[in-house]
Amino acid sequence: MVKSMNKDSMRDLNQKLMLQILFNSNTTSRIEIANNLNLNKSTISSLYNTLFEQGYIEELGQGNSSETGGRKPKLIRFNHQYGFTINYELGHHHLRIMLNWLNGEQISFESISVINCSIEEVVNIIKKHISQTKVPDAVHGLLGISFAINGIVYQNEIIDSPFIDMHNINLISELSEFNVPIILENEANLSAIAAHDYASNFKTKNIVALDVHNGIGAGIIINHQLYRGLNGEAGELGRSLQYPTASNYKNIPIEHLFSEDAIIENFKNAKKLSAVDRNLFLEYYYKNDSLALQLMTKFTQALAFIIFNINQSFAPEYIYLQSRIVGEIPELLDNIKAVYRSLAHDKDPHLKLSPMIETAPLYGGAAMLTHQILNLENFDLYLLN
Repeated sequence: MVKSMNKDSMRDLNQKLMLQILFNSNTTSRIEIANNLNLNKSTISSLYNTLFEQGYIEELGQGNSSETGGRKPKLIRFNHQYGFTINYELGHHHLRIMLNWLNGEQISFESISVINCSIEEVVNIIKKHISQTKVPDAVHGLLGISFAINGIVYQNEIIDSPFIDMHNINLISELSEFNVPIILENEANLSAIAAHDYASNFKTKNIVALDVHNGIGAGIIINHQLYRGLNGEAGELGRSLQYPTASNYKNIPIEHLFSEDAIIENFKNAKKLSAVDRNLFLEYYYKNDSLALQLMTKFTQALAFIIFNINQSFAPEYIYLQSRIVGEIPELLDNIKAVYRSLAHDKDPHLKLSPMIETAPLYGGAAMLTHQILNLENFDLYLLN
């Protein structure tokens, strides 16, 4: 019995390894996989037949013979159109939606304004969207749904949602009618997963994704694994308290001072304007408005201090900055780096502007679903965007 279990476990592992190689290769062949895994022909054939029957393999025809001649290999790749996932970001002002193939590639993206919508109204929008979404080329249709949450999420449950009143709505129960896996995860955590699975390479083990929008949060990857901390509370940098000064004895969370929303809100109040969004704030900045310039300087200086502290705490190989303001004005990144160097004795931060500022949480949700659907949670998968 023990020998049988060991044999079954070994076959399961080999099948996962074969699926991983298949997924991570543009094209490959049975002989190439056999060589990589050091498995004999009969074992590879058995594994191949199983994966082919499950629909994961797309056959592409014959490749070229090797230099020594012999039979031409049959080229194969992961079936990109096996199925698709729907990935949502529950934003304060917008519901962002991305459809992805199982290999992570984007099918479509849209952003819907949900200003002044209750969570009940948003859920109805989501249900209608899922019901109406059709991807004709997807062999197995919808495979999973993910949600990026601006708040604390633990064990697939929203613990705290500071920007959206959830009214005790359970998203998993609400969407159970669709009979697919549903993942809820913190927005910054998903941004870190996107950086790891899309933007970096497998040699990068330690990553922090610094997410600066409504609040300030960090997604932390340690040794290729997402670190959530106790009850999912790791990375809540915005809730860190500014040390009180002699003139200010209040304990103020830093995101109330230096998040994008906080900077824009300060500008609105100082100018006595009825409403200011990011675009209007940037218009003032481009016109060299003195207050906009002053607040932008404070914003970039604060980010440099936050990044310095992240490096002191985690020393990651890379920090990926998610900020729409910095994305609009890339030269601000140089300002942040200059302030950082003044703090770090001329050392450069390992800092990158995220290549997917608006969509990283959605790509991260797609990546999490792909790992879960393929049962490859602890395997490195390189996804396509």
